[in-house]
This record gives sequence, C-alpha cells and structure tokens, in this order.
Amino acid sequence: MIRKFFIIITAYLFVQTAVACDRALPTNDANFCSSFKSVAACYCTSSGLPSGMCQDVRKLYARLLIIYGSLQTACDRQKYTTPQDCMDNWNCYLFGRVNSPGRICSKACQ
Repeated sequence: MIRKFFIIITAYLFVQTAVACDRALPTNDANFCSSFKSVAACYCTSSGLPSGMCQDVRKLYARLLIIYGSLQTACDRQKYTTPQDCMDNWNCYLFGRVNSPGRICSKACQ
C-alpha cells in the first residue's frame, strides 16, 4: 500500500514539474535567448536529468542529436509545442536566421 502511494505521489510530482515549464518567448523578442535557455533547462530537469547537466544549451543540443539522431525527430517526439515551433526555437537559438513564419530571429544566442 505504501509503495503504491509513493508511486502515485512521485508520478503526480513529475507531471506537475513538467507542466510548470513555460514556453520560450517569440524568436524575434529581445529576451528570446534567456527565455529559451531557461525553458530548455526546465524541461531537461523535469525529464529527470540533474540540473548540472541542463545548464549548457549547446550540450543539451548535442545530447538531443545523440539520442534522437536529428532535431526533426526530437521535435516530432516532444509533446510541449508543435514540431515546427520546436525547430524554429532551436534553430534561432543556435544559428539566428529567419524562422518558418518569416520572423527574423533576435540573433544567434551565446
């Protein structure tokens, strides 16, 4: 009985943590870079990784490519935004450029 209760509480807390992560600001917003970094770290830690492994967005991206093989596959498998929004956010963070709706990204983030 105690074991079932512990599992239910753990699952509830995990879901609450995942839901607590916001979405990044629009890619053309001046604060996009900091918001994306914060949101990426939030989803990373809510997936169970230690926070120390979630602070460097470029390392997160490298880990994402190792696990999923491509950004497209990773974005197709996540459930928090549309795959296109996921692709736009990562591409704007890493490279700058123009995103799919034609908005110029604020800049490539450091």
